[in-house]
Amino acid sequence: MATAVLQNQGILSGLRAPKWAALISVAVAVFVDYLIYGAIVPLTPYSLGGGGSSSTVSVLYGAYSVGVLLTTPVFGRLGDRAGYRAVMWLAAALGVPAVLLLWHSDGFVLTLIGRVLQGAASAATWTAGFALIAARYPTERVRMIGLALMASTGGSVIGPVMSGALYQIGGYGLPFLILCIFALIDAALRFLLLPKDPPHKGPTVGVVRLMTDRSVATPALAVAIAAGAWGILEPTLPRHLEATLGAGAAEVGLLFTLSTIVYGLTSPLVSLVTGRLGMTRTAVTGMVTMAVTLPLLGISSAVILSGAILCCVNVGFAFLLNPTSADLGDAVERRGLSCYGAVYAIYNIAYAVGMMSASTLAASLSDRFSVVQIFLCVGAILLLCVPLMLSAGKRMQPVIEAE
Repeated sequence: MATAVLQNQGILSGLRAPKWAALISVAVAVFVDYLIYGAIVPLTPYSLGGGGSSSTVSVLYGAYSVGVLLTTPVFGRLGDRAGYRAVMWLAAALGVPAVLLLWHSDGFVLTLIGRVLQGAASAATWTAGFALIAARYPTERVRMIGLALMASTGGSVIGPVMSGALYQIGGYGLPFLILCIFALIDAALRFLLLPKDPPHKGPTVGVVRLMTDRSVATPALAVAIAAGAWGILEPTLPRHLEATLGAGAAEVGLLFTLSTIVYGLTSPLVSLVTGRLGMTRTAVTGMVTMAVTLPLLGISSAVILSGAILCCVNVGFAFLLNPTSADLGDAVERRGLSCYGAVYAIYNIAYAVGMMSASTLAASLSDRFSVVQIFLCVGAILLLCVPLMLSAGKRMQPVIEAE
């Protein structure tokens, strides 16, 4: 018996040993997280048997964000103290019950609890997962985080298409059955592949104090801007392509899939450019690229052309998001700290705020303005943020000390 246990431990150690083990497990985790999120969003109106009002459904949509924002600081602090792998395991322990609860819930209260629980699981996954990547790949953060973000984008594209197709085939239960299988596979990989946390190299500080450091606040602002720009494009573009160019769900899904691949292929280039230009100028390049290409999506006259432009938008998105996400880890390291959990809690909060603001803006503008006007507005906001980023980057000075 003892020999078998030792052999099993050897197998697990071998699985965790390769350089890519941490990245693969985190990439799968964020892929499944976004897959489940994207799949559940179109199913939420049916969670109450089709009897919920629009305001009730809106509350259920917002409950996910509430779960993210309330628990992210907690998981950031817990990761720095108990370990990032432990928080990733906790995320799996929360995520599987959340899917089961949403599947079998037949009332508003249980569905609400399921959505909050889903948001908490997502917060733990993203906070601890990115902290683990930042700690394990200190010299390759931009590339490794870019690859993880590519996986999450793939999940967000596949999720809604998959759930819609499965709903047509087998009704409300079949999508959740498949999602449970994905969640269980993800949980198994977390337990099998996640390596031990690298040893902490310095003291830590909390989320609130860390947010007062301009070298943290500046990339966090860029993350919020990137999330907001993409958060407006993602729900708006498919409807526009369907209404103006007659593109079906399969064609739209293919466009987003191809642009996601381009995003991933761009990651090494972003890493190289960041090493030469620095975070601020690389992020500004991404802002300008997105500001110029987004409006072109609104005036494109062919599906193929829209796909090419969307790829350009994704390149700009990579130049904006990847280096700023990695720079959050660099910022605490430059201070001699090791609070990666806290700093990626800030990342999570910034991204959630950007997405929530984008959803509010898209909802308020969609009935009054055309897609071209909306994308022009987003482009103008991006360009207005360029001087802010440049000036903030010049003034970055440490204002925090370790606890």
